[in-house]
Amino acid sequence: MSLNQGNPEPTPNHHDDNSTVYTAINTPSDTTAAESAEDHDWFGRGNPTSGPFLVPWPGSTFIIRSVSSGHVITLLDGQVVLTQPGDNLNRGSICWACVETKGWLGFRNTVSGTFLGHDKKGRLCCVAKQHQGWERFCARMKPEGGCVLLMQHWERLWNVEMVEVEQGAKKLAKVEDGGLDGMVWEFIKI
Repeated sequence: MSLNQGNPEPTPNHHDDNSTVYTAINTPSDTTAAESAEDHDWFGRGNPTSGPFLVPWPGSTFIIRSVSSGHVITLLDGQVVLTQPGDNLNRGSICWACVETKGWLGFRNTVSGTFLGHDKKGRLCCVAKQHQGWERFCARMKPEGGCVLLMQHWERLWNVEMVEVEQGAKKLAKVEDGGLDGMVWEFIKI
C-alpha cells in the first residue's frame, strides 16, 4: 500500500491481499485558551495549592513566596524579611532574578543588584555584588508541590527556614538538618 500526499484516502496496494489500511488520528472536539495573566491569583488568595508550582530557572525573575504563610521574601531597608504581599509596596523589593553559576542557582534582587546569600551566622542577607559561595542555592521540588530552598554549607545542603534569633525576633536563615520537611516555597514567575 502507498499513501498519496495531500489526499487523506489511502491508495490500495494492488498485490495479492487487496487490503486497505486506515489510520485514525484523534483530535479534540474543542480547544480552550490558557488562563490569562490578569485572571491568575498570583498570591494564592483562593486555594494556595491549586496552581502549578514552578522550579526556579536561570534567566527568569520570580517572587519567592512561603506556601504556609503566604509571605514573600523581601529586601526592605537593607534587610531580608518576609512580608505580606502588598505591605511596604513602595519601599520593599520582592523581585528576584534567577541566575546560574557553576551549576548553582542564585537570586539577584532586581532593584539593588545584590545577591541573596547568608552572613557569618547563617542568616539571610543581600549584600554580595557577585554570585559566589555564600550565595549558592538549590531548589528541590516536593511531590505535593512547592520547593524546599537549600543553601550550600561546605559539602552539605541546609534548608532556608524561619528561625528565632535574639529576644523572640525571627529571621530567615540556613538551618542544619532541616531535611526535606523544611519550609516550602513557591516561585511565582513574573
